[in-house]
Amino acid sequence: MNERKKTFADESEKTRKAREKLQKKLEALDQKITPQALEEKSVEIHRWIARHAASRIPLKSKGISLFDENQNAAELSKRISVFAQKFQTEREDNIQKQFSKLKKLIG
Repeated sequence: MNERKKTFADESEKTRKAREKLQKKLEALDQKITPQALEEKSVEIHRWIARHAASRIPLKSKGISLFDENQNAAELSKRISVFAQKFQTEREDNIQKQFSKLKKLIG
């Protein structure tokens, strides 16, 4: 089997520097993610939730669902309404033409 090796153009100096700079930034971010930092952030989030508990709405008394099976569908936009009307008109015209052709063939 002949294996063709893809050859790429050499990386420019500017591109190499930009790539190295990005790699250094990503490595610095990775170093900041430690179990201790995650624990601190978790505690901070829990404290924020506790501070704002008074303004929370109890969902057990509310009927909220993400998917209501289109019981409350959004209204059609004007653009879609115009398109639907045009499509319906063209469809009706096409049916009339086909019906006329069929009548001519039969009668």
